[in-house]
Amino acid sequence: MKKKLGLSLRSKSLIPLGFKDHVDFNTNVEHDYKNQIISYFISNGFDLVKTPLVEFYESNSENCFIIESKKRERKLYIRDDITPQIIRITSSRFKNKSRPIKICYYGEVVRKQGTMLRPERQFLQVGSEIIGSKSILADIEIITLAYKSLSQIGISNITLELTSKIFLDEIFSKIIDIKSLKKLKLFIRQKDKKNSLTLVKDKKDKLLLSNLFDLTGSLSDVLKKINTLDVSDIAKQEIENIKIISKSIKLKSNDKIIYDFTEFDNKKYHDGVKFNFFAKNVRGEIASGGRYKIKNTLNEETAIGFTCFMDTVLRASSFENLSKKILLPFDTEETIKKKLIKKNFIIFSYFDNKVDMRLVAKNNFCTHIYENNKIKKI
Repeated sequence: MKKKLGLSLRSKSLIPLGFKDHVDFNTNVEHDYKNQIISYFISNGFDLVKTPLVEFYESNSENCFIIESKKRERKLYIRDDITPQIIRITSSRFKNKSRPIKICYYGEVVRKQGTMLRPERQFLQVGSEIIGSKSILADIEIITLAYKSLSQIGISNITLELTSKIFLDEIFSKIIDIKSLKKLKLFIRQKDKKNSLTLVKDKKDKLLLSNLFDLTGSLSDVLKKINTLDVSDIAKQEIENIKIISKSIKLKSNDKIIYDFTEFDNKKYHDGVKFNFFAKNVRGEIASGGRYKIKNTLNEETAIGFTCFMDTVLRASSFENLSKKILLPFDTEETIKKKLIKKNFIIFSYFDNKVDMRLVAKNNFCTHIYENNKIKKI
């Protein structure tokens, strides 16, 4: 008895904080949503790829689990994001493939640390990328693809947040003192406009930063304000890109676009237009993406992509669980089983004809029973 108790106590500590066993019906729902999203990507011309769970470690992998190795062996790590693996594939195996390349993927990722908004350290990513196109139409296609794939799995009251690091980079590039720069970034992260402005000495940059904090409101108001920014030619082109995207994305009446030009990129590889999707009353973003560059030994090319975070997607979906699970005897005819499956029933066979069917159904989360050649709701 003591041995069994000891095993039980040890088993409780086998799963570290941020990880869990997925043992409820949401696991089925997540699988269904993943398939729906991937099928939608494929129907829009995106080829499915699968990447390995483990790769050789590189120094730019910050929030990952490193696997212990011998001194002379290269370190391995468990993937913490799939986009870098897509970058590796396109710059190696697909380096001679004609552009643009359209790719989609899914897979589990593992993080060394969670965040306040996403304490989970393992979750399913589902996403798509367009590699090798500078066209603004690629941005519009990816953002539209993300929006429609989220809508079709029952997510409503969606907010699309648009941003770009180009504007803040213009300010950061002129601050030489590293301590002041770190402090400025901290204040901006905290949305502390007053203290942020005290660290910017250049009058033009101070005005720009002040305007970036104030770029909020309706789509028409923001587009008017953004035209008044005194910025470089590169930033002016980015403004045009944001305006084109904003006017091209067709949202439902309950959904909206917002802007946050003081938003930071946690992944640090986006270099242009970036976007996040949020759902009302749901913690954390449900999807995010943006422009980035792929560098290899031969050349540099641009790409844009996005990732759905399926843990947040499950919390955000407004779909009720409409699945019907029916308990039936094991020896039920195959023709009847096929008919039930066609009617969207999940069939659950029981083996003992002497059991209390309703009790067995209840214990196995069945919504119906098949008794005396009839479907009965319970």
